[in-house]
Amino acid sequence: MKIRVYFCKEPDPESLFKGDKISRQALETIYDLVWESEFKNIVNVGKVWLKFNEDLKPFGIPLEKKRSHKRMSAGDIIQMGTEFYMVKQIGVKKINLL
Repeated sequence: MKIRVYFCKEPDPESLFKGDKISRQALETIYDLVWESEFKNIVNVGKVWLKFNEDLKPFGIPLEKKRSHKRMSAGDIIQMGTEFYMVKQIGVKKINLL
């Protein structure tokens, strides 16, 4: 399963998205892809979120240099396969890609 993590460039991303939908264009313009890896084992989104909150090198792989902040924060996106999750203050929420 391929996992990607996107960090938001905007200071308050939750105000941009009121619902649980995001467009592919918004994903490409407002977000930077900062981490990508493929896992053979099943990993849940909660474990990914916790690793990014605790470590600077999650799963032993460093983050990309081009990013707006050092740790995962509210409004960032985790992509697991074809599913997308937006990080909240505590936990994550599944969103749809248009």
